[in-house]
Amino acid sequence: MIRKGEKLYSVLCQKCPRCHEGNMFSHPVWSPRFADMNKNCPVCGLDFIQEPSYYFGAMYFSYAIQVAVFVLVYLLLRYTTNPDTWTYVLYMVLGAVVILPLNFRISRAAWINLFISYKTR
Repeated sequence: MIRKGEKLYSVLCQKCPRCHEGNMFSHPVWSPRFADMNKNCPVCGLDFIQEPSYYFGAMYFSYAIQVAVFVLVYLLLRYTTNPDTWTYVLYMVLGAVVILPLNFRISRAAWINLFISYKTR
C-alpha cells in the first residue's frame, strides 16, 4: 500500500512532490482540459513550472509507459485471438489514445519527483 511521503504516492495521485497534499493539475484526468496544470501548489506554494521547457524530460517516462501499453496489448491479443497485423495496429493506437491523459499526467509527476523531495511540516 502506498502512503503519503513516498514518491510513488505523489506520482500516482499527481500530488505536489514537496507536501503531497496539493494537486498538480487543475481539472480531472478525463476532462477535455486534462493538461491544465496549476502554476503553484495550492498548499505549499511550490512552483510546478520550474523553467521554460522543464517537462521535456517527461517524454522519457511517457515513452516507457507507452511501450508497456503496446506490449500489454500485443500479449493480450496474441494469446487470446492471434489476429492479423492491422488488428494489432488498431488496438495499439486505440490503447495509446485511451491512456493519453493519464500517461501525460503520470509522466509529468514522475519527472518533477526526480528533482523535488518530500518535506514534512
